[in-house]
Amino acid sequence: MNEIGQDRRIREFLVPERIVLAKGNVERPELLVGRQADQIGLNERELTSMRGRSLLLVDFGRELHGGIRLVVAHYKSGARVRLRVGESANEALAELGYKGCSNDHSLRDITLTLPFLSDMEFFSSGFRFASIEFLDEDAECTVKAINAVYVHHPRPKLGSFRCSDSLIERIYDTAAATVMLCAQNYIWDGIKRDRLVWMGDLYPEITSLLSVCADDGCVPSSLDFVVNETPLPGWMNGYPMYSMWWVMNLAEYYRMTGNREYVMKQREYFRGVLEQIDNCISENGDFDFGMNFIDWPSHGHADEPEGVRCLCRLCARSAAELEALYGMEHTLSSRIAEKISRKSAEVTEKRQIAALKLLSGAALSAKERALLTENGAAGYSTFMSYFLLSAQSEAADMPSALAALKEYYGGMLKMGATSFWEDFDLDWMRGNVCPIDRVCREGEIDIHGDYGKFCYIGYRHSLCHGWSAGVIPFLVRRVLGVKVEEPGYTRVTVSPDLGDLEFAEGEIPTPHGILRISCRREKGKTVTEVSAPEGVRVEVR
Repeated sequence: MNEIGQDRRIREFLVPERIVLAKGNVERPELLVGRQADQIGLNERELTSMRGRSLLLVDFGRELHGGIRLVVAHYKSGARVRLRVGESANEALAELGYKGCSNDHSLRDITLTLPFLSDMEFFSSGFRFASIEFLDEDAECTVKAINAVYVHHPRPKLGSFRCSDSLIERIYDTAAATVMLCAQNYIWDGIKRDRLVWMGDLYPEITSLLSVCADDGCVPSSLDFVVNETPLPGWMNGYPMYSMWWVMNLAEYYRMTGNREYVMKQREYFRGVLEQIDNCISENGDFDFGMNFIDWPSHGHADEPEGVRCLCRLCARSAAELEALYGMEHTLSSRIAEKISRKSAEVTEKRQIAALKLLSGAALSAKERALLTENGAAGYSTFMSYFLLSAQSEAADMPSALAALKEYYGGMLKMGATSFWEDFDLDWMRGNVCPIDRVCREGEIDIHGDYGKFCYIGYRHSLCHGWSAGVIPFLVRRVLGVKVEEPGYTRVTVSPDLGDLEFAEGEIPTPHGILRISCRREKGKTVTEVSAPEGVRVEVR
């Protein structure tokens, strides 16, 4: 558990992998690639020189959290230098205010004067690219190193997923990197923006993080943070649905860790949340929470209220599990489930809402089932990926779900992603599109700066958002078929569905050690081997 004022993160200096752009009078920029300076000296010989109005854009090769370090030898006093970082090459060159470029939540664009013979660090943000630009005609500077200051929690990556499809392996690893970047001392939604603890965002983040890393207190600290800032009758983060997500998060945390002591402390708050939800639902099935929200791509759409109804059913299901733990009668959870199920509306367009409807136990019309099973990954949502993929594997089959996974997440990788994004639409790849890892050419569409909606328009769009990691629990729970039957993995069933994969294997951290699953096709059958630590009882179905 985190203590106030304690920061367990570590810092590493990383070197640029390449020079993306050098403009003006820049001599020997190649010296900066692969160089990590330990100290500036009085008689340096191998330096990069920048004179007059000049600019360098470097690429550190992957998304990072932290800042940049400049090791400067000579500098003409009074000359102005502009430093910028960006999640895309184009963001690191953009003017503030242009296409949503901003210093919101954390500075990423500053102008200052540098001292000579200096070793200084700047920024705390999410980025992959950094630019250094001298703004004056008489500027003179020699630079020994430009390093990234990589700030991260030292928790080890214990989970893994390997299979016969290298793209799916890459997707798993990228999702794991994404959620681990966002799990600092608390679990943020994004490392550039918002750098906040959002209870709804935590659902895919918790189920992903605890599938990859051991429980080290980051999850309960994050849950407590929002509880402590939300005295009842408040709604978490101002969203009634996020209080529903809290119930589901608490149930998932207990299921995956078995941390009974922590969960028992939430009993009274839990009861208060359920009472508030119950009070918003009429006996005839109508509800009024004051607002509706599932995810941004469906916000304001006619399908959104039905999504809230389905989320409420899922919340009631999790609440029933917790009521059993607390020794409470199932009065509140059953009342909520019964009332909210007395009405229903057909989902007309939003696939994520149809997915919630199926997984919440409601019957689907032929139109809703077609909405789930047709058109590949069109209309997918990063936040809802776990539900979309799970529902598609149920409503259609596993091969079509895996194909959608590769189409959607593979699209981000094709566009240069090294972490997964706040939002993504396959339509963004149509036409003459510039990926995030190079500067736009004339006439190209900038996939970062030219797209986005709501609060994430243009360069404000986060390209490392933990809620996009829901692909991890999908691969663990649906492909490997791992289901926790008793809290803390004390009893597990394994029922794999390989789809069109030849083999799949994974390692899953449990409170007792690593659970290893290996599945392969042999003569038309799936052969499953399990290696379970002591304290974990497994049944293969």
